[in-house]
Amino acid sequence: MYSKRFKKIFNNLLKIEKRYSNNKYDSGGETMWGITKRVARRHNYLGEMKNLSIEIAKEIYYKDYWLQPRLDTIKSRKIAEELFEQGVNMGPAVAVKNLQRALNLLLKRDINVDGMIGPNTLKALYGCEYKEDLLRLLNGYQIKKYIEICENNPSQENFIRGWLKRVEIRRKI
Repeated sequence: MYSKRFKKIFNNLLKIEKRYSNNKYDSGGETMWGITKRVARRHNYLGEMKNLSIEIAKEIYYKDYWLQPRLDTIKSRKIAEELFEQGVNMGPAVAVKNLQRALNLLLKRDINVDGMIGPNTLKALYGCEYKEDLLRLLNGYQIKKYIEICENNPSQENFIRGWLKRVEIRRKI
């Protein structure tokens, strides 16, 4: 069911998304493998979050964070992985908007920033010769979002160091 590429990217995500968490200051609330209780319930998981299996988490990630935003259509594994990780942390639509903004800036395009990977986004991405710069811009938008969260809600400053560990400029596209 899962592609080899998705499995590798999912396993890399598990290095970031640890097991159970229930920090009272985390707006995501109770999580297991990075899956929030709200998302688990939307997928009809009714058990204790501490008992959410890695297989159920993988299925949720595959449906909501890989297939739904169409990351399977992206040829570059590094860019797909970056969008996947950002989507898990910020929501898939935010990650795709970051991609669209970055492509517009880098390529002087006018792609509609709608959070959906469509033909115009793919055409720009496939024609982009500056993949490392694209990754840098994606990371920049990610950091910008973390700063905005902390500035708007100082209680979230507790998470900034952990969030910054998520940001990685990936080399050798």
